[in-house]
Amino acid sequence: MSSKIWIWKNVPGITGRYNDIIYSRPVLSSNHDVLVYFGGDIQDIQENMEHTDSKQYVEWSLENTAKMLTISFPKKHILLIRPSRILGTLSCFDNFVPSKEYGIPLFCPTHNALKHLQELIKSSLKQIKTYNIDKEFPYLNIGGITLIGFSKGCVVLNQLLHEFHYYQNKLQPDIEINNFIHLIKSMWWLDGGHAGCKDTWIVEKSILESFAKLRIDVNVHVTPYQIQDCRRPWIGEEESYFCNILQSMKIPIKRTLHFADKTRSLQNHFNVLKIIGSYT
Repeated sequence: MSSKIWIWKNVPGITGRYNDIIYSRPVLSSNHDVLVYFGGDIQDIQENMEHTDSKQYVEWSLENTAKMLTISFPKKHILLIRPSRILGTLSCFDNFVPSKEYGIPLFCPTHNALKHLQELIKSSLKQIKTYNIDKEFPYLNIGGITLIGFSKGCVVLNQLLHEFHYYQNKLQPDIEINNFIHLIKSMWWLDGGHAGCKDTWIVEKSILESFAKLRIDVNVHVTPYQIQDCRRPWIGEEESYFCNILQSMKIPIKRTLHFADKTRSLQNHFNVLKIIGSYT
């Protein structure tokens, strides 16, 4: 089965929130698993990138990224969530995490990011059913969920960590959202970074303790572009704390540094998207 890309505009999530979604169907027999991707600055749909300063990076458009992810995860339904706001080349995931003008996150206990994600996935499954894209996907059920954040997109994963903690500590458990959380089987942080001067990685021990209880597989892939940036030394420091704290909690985190012997470059930052297939 060949890969085909769909672009769905204004897919509804929770009330008042919408995101465009780029979808790629599985190319091998599907186990009904879903992969959700949150991209970085510069990344947009190809048509938009071809007419802006981003055209030199069109190789990393959301459509092309969908194709790469389909190669790396051929059995999964791939959903790429386009940011609700793009300021120039800056991705702003306001529907998932409160953000300053340039997309710098303002993390909080809950921004209903999990509920919005759940509704976006439900809406996407309805689209798949409506267009009869996958005849083997008749009941709108899903197996497991994989979440991937690349660069700026990691702010969404970090907000979800805050919300895992929030829902675990609610006096009245939210059964529906807890069931949804338990569908999340793995999370991938790919060279996370944003323009703020802190909170590139989550280092609060209480939040990571709540995360550890979920036993979600953790995959961290980094390059010198982020963690060896001398102008932003906190990125490398926070990433080290994040990994070390989870390891101390006996979480089998898989952490890989790529291109360690290469000069820091934006190209190799993006190249992480091509090589993660070797680690699936």
